[in-house]
Amino acid sequence: MNFNPKKLFVIVGYPHIGKTKTLQQIFQRRLFFPFKQPIHAPSLGDAPFIVVNNSDTNHRSEDQLARIRSALHFHTETDTSFLIPASLVFDDGIRDIKGILAYLNRSGLDVHYLVLRNSWFDKRVISDDDLLLLKKYVESGTIHILDRLVTQSKLRFDERVKEMEALMRTVLESRVRYCE
Repeated sequence: MNFNPKKLFVIVGYPHIGKTKTLQQIFQRRLFFPFKQPIHAPSLGDAPFIVVNNSDTNHRSEDQLARIRSALHFHTETDTSFLIPASLVFDDGIRDIKGILAYLNRSGLDVHYLVLRNSWFDKRVISDDDLLLLKKYVESGTIHILDRLVTQSKLRFDERVKEMEALMRTVLESRVRYCE
C-alpha cells in the first residue's frame, strides 16, 4: 500500500537551549503565525511549512498541545509540513512533554524528532537518561540526534542549522513511503 503522510518535525531540547533561535535561522524570520498561510524556508525549497512556536518562558504543555492540535486541524486539507519546538521535560509538572509525545504517536503523521543535544546559550547537554526517556515515549516517529557542540559559537550554530536543513530536505524528498 502506498501512502503519503504529512511530515512533522519536532525540534527537541531542554528549555532555553536555542530551539526558537534555530527556527528563526531556518526560516529567516522572527515571528510565526500558524493560522495563516504556510511559509517557506529559503534553504528547504518549495516545501510549505506551518510553524507552531511558543515561548519557553510561558509554556505549559497542555497549552502547547492545544495549539498543536488546532494548527494541525486547521491545515488538514493543505499540502504542508509542520515544525514545532518542544522542551524536553520529564518531571510530571506543567511542562512535562509526555502528553505531547502521546498525541504525536497517535497523529498519523510522519514525525521526526530533531534533538538539539547541546545548548546555544550555555554548556548544558541533554543527559543520556533523558534521551532514553525520549526513546521510551516515542512509539511512532524517528529520532535524529544533532550533537554538534555550539555553545556561543555562531560558526558551529550555523553548521548545526545547515545539518538540520540537510536532514529535513532528505526527509521531505522521501515524500512517499511504502508498506505491506
